[in-house]
Amino acid sequence: MKIIGHKNQIDMLNSAIEKNRVHSAYLFVGQSGIGKKQVALKFAQMLNCQNTQDFKKPCGECLSCKKIEKFTHPDVITITVQEEKTSIAIEQIREMIKGLQFRAVMGGYNVRIIDEAHLMQRDAANSLLKILEEPPGNTVIVLITPVPKSLPSTIISRCAVVYFGILTDDEIKNEIKKYNLSSDDEEFINSIAMGSLGCAIELAENRETILDYKNIISDFQNGKYSNKKFKERKEAVDLLNMLAARVRVEKPEKLEDVLKMKNYITRNTNIGLTFEVLKNNLKQG
Repeated sequence: MKIIGHKNQIDMLNSAIEKNRVHSAYLFVGQSGIGKKQVALKFAQMLNCQNTQDFKKPCGECLSCKKIEKFTHPDVITITVQEEKTSIAIEQIREMIKGLQFRAVMGGYNVRIIDEAHLMQRDAANSLLKILEEPPGNTVIVLITPVPKSLPSTIISRCAVVYFGILTDDEIKNEIKKYNLSSDDEEFINSIAMGSLGCAIELAENRETILDYKNIISDFQNGKYSNKKFKERKEAVDLLNMLAARVRVEKPEKLEDVLKMKNYITRNTNIGLTFEVLKNNLKQG
């Protein structure tokens, strides 16, 4: 499993395993698209690697490691927002808890990764809290979020928090070289991605959208996105990430407004109304 950056975080997790100090719950915090989920999966491999010869795990070759990489491991399950939904429902958390009542099928750790954990419904978060208070043995729950403040403090206090930094420009450039972009487009993608490899790859694979993003400030000012229908709230958040990158360069005095609106949308505020307010804010001054 290829991971770009985050060596310190991986070393820390590996050290916890070596010293037998693994926490029952972790909170991975950092910008979207920087590889937090990949590190969570690698952590699951470390915990469940079946190679007894190498002290440094995971081996990446044993049956357990391969199943985790292919998302077919019975004891490593990812919970996230279901298709055409906007939040993680209590039923998903209840089903997760139900599965944790049994021993790991392959004899290692039961690992549950909750991606976009800030999108849990309130009752789902309350249900999760119960299992965090009394976790079963050999169980590790990893919550992933770019906005930890959206989670109840009672959940955060029961997790070991691991912070992830953004990737460097060089790390991102090395990964998008294979797309044969012009140097101008490479620089532009780097400015937009703001350390997010996921964002950079998405742009590199959809070059026709690069021009749109170059004009994103004027498009917002003209109300292009005020009435746009988004399939998922994440699309609106991603769009605001792009806007923030351009505003940081062209209108830095408006960056706080963009980030504030992004936070509102993350918390389930009406997207159309938020974009309309943002349009007016960008026009001022």
